[in-house]
Amino acid sequence: MAKDVSRSYNENLELLRFASVAVESAFTKRYFNSLPLLMRLSRAERIFLDFVTEEMDDQNLITNSIQVRNKFNQLLNKIGQENYSDSTIHRCFANLSKNHLLIKLKGRGLYQISPVFFFKGSEEQRAKVLRRLLEAINKEPINKLRRSLIIGKALSSIPEPEAD
Repeated sequence: MAKDVSRSYNENLELLRFASVAVESAFTKRYFNSLPLLMRLSRAERIFLDFVTEEMDDQNLITNSIQVRNKFNQLLNKIGQENYSDSTIHRCFANLSKNHLLIKLKGRGLYQISPVFFFKGSEEQRAKVLRRLLEAINKEPINKLRRSLIIGKALSSIPEPEAD
C-alpha cells in the first residue's frame, strides 16, 4: 500500500490511497573529477550532456543521428523550451568531445560517453568498458609491431639462393 503523499505532507497525516507506486530503477552514475569539466560547458552543452547520458546504451554509446536530435527536441518541446538547431547539437557533440566527455569512435556519428566520468550499469560492466577503451588505444601500434615482426621472421626464414 502507498500513501496519498501530497495530502499526508499538507495535513501531517498518513492516508492510504494506492496499492503500489512505480519507482524508476535505472540510473547513470557520475564519477568524481568530472565537475571541473562540467563547469566549462555552456548551458546548451550541459543540458544536452544530461540528455545523452540518459539515452546512451549499456556500452555508453550514442549516435549523432536525426532520431536522437528529434527525441531531444521533442523533450525540449514537452517542457516548453525552444528547440536546438541541428548545428547547435553538432556543436554540442564537438565541444563535449573537445572536453573529453565524449569519445569519437570509428563510424559515422558514433560517440561514447566517457566511462571515466559517466556510466549506466554495474561497476563490473564499467571496468570491462574501460579496459576495452584502454586496450583500443594500444591495439593499432601493437598490431603494427606484430606485423613487422612476423614479416621480418618470414623474410629471414626464406633460404638465400646459393652463389655460383
